[in-house]
Amino acid sequence: MPEIFSFYAIRYNRKDISDLVCPPYDVISPPEKELFLKKSSYNAVAIELPESHKSAKEKFEKWKEERVLIKEESPSFYLYEQTFYSKDKKYARIGFFALLKTEKFGKNIFPHEKTLSAPKVDRLELLKATKINTSPIFCLFSDTKNIFKEISQRIKAKEPNIFVRLPKVFERVWIINDLKTINSLKKLLKNNKILIADGHHRYETFHEFTNGGNILSFLCPFEDKGLLILPTHRLIKKWKVKSTKTLSNYFKITKNNGDFKFYMNNKFINVKVKKKRNGLPIEYLHSTILKDAEFSYTKDEEEAIKRVDSGEFSAAVILNPLTIKDLKFIVRKKMILPQKSTYFYPKVSTGIVFNELG
Repeated sequence: MPEIFSFYAIRYNRKDISDLVCPPYDVISPPEKELFLKKSSYNAVAIELPESHKSAKEKFEKWKEERVLIKEESPSFYLYEQTFYSKDKKYARIGFFALLKTEKFGKNIFPHEKTLSAPKVDRLELLKATKINTSPIFCLFSDTKNIFKEISQRIKAKEPNIFVRLPKVFERVWIINDLKTINSLKKLLKNNKILIADGHHRYETFHEFTNGGNILSFLCPFEDKGLLILPTHRLIKKWKVKSTKTLSNYFKITKNNGDFKFYMNNKFINVKVKKKRNGLPIEYLHSTILKDAEFSYTKDEEEAIKRVDSGEFSAAVILNPLTIKDLKFIVRKKMILPQKSTYFYPKVSTGIVFNELG
């Protein structure tokens, strides 16, 4: 059964840390990194995406000496709420930070996407140099009896200990250090199955490096109403498919919304997977028509269309987002989907809490 632990977090010695957080490493471009550092030289990006692995360790130690970073006085969990908008609709996603004991995938903890070796090498080298979880992984668990929901509502009645104001996201954090609440959350996770929503590379790297150590994790219920999953579209380069007729060899062409749609030759083509399958449509897409194709990714449908129209790409596949039902199906069937099958929006901020190994 999954095990979680409270911990002595290292965190910023301020209530308002708006200028000090950043997203995870894999979504930060070089210009964005510079913008974060302009906000503050103490921004977490200097640790998460450092000039060198050695410099990350040096900065972290220096910030502790200067008391920019402090160590929590007692082992704690951290309730974490993100309020945000998507297409003019307001959402609030809430979960908590804890340490999760890592184990081999397939028994209590499940991945849902394939990983690449290059990001794992980079994260491993950073972990070796710093001995720090710089950013949390994102996990999902089941709360069908609303136990976590009731606990979080009670905690949220108090003033938050930490907050973050970003252009499109407002974040609040409450320190949980009473044993009764901590034990209730531990008990809730004991009879659960956990799905890695984001952070597969970090999880695999950490498990390998520590041989089953406890990793910094953000845990959120499947049932949370603010859990928003967005699609990542595919941009296909030098594609052999030239017509709707070729697509019809693989898919059923439909006038209405299907499993996904192709954009090529200045038009959209809606398609459905021909036969009912045990897997998900995105698996079929990658195992057939995308199997030998060269493609890139974008989260923006308008950008996908423009880049096809410009001639940079031959076609685009516009995907539908996976549902919570799909995710539970993945756990049940122990499935591994292609990379970038899901995009959980927004990303969990780096810099809310750090976990120093040992």
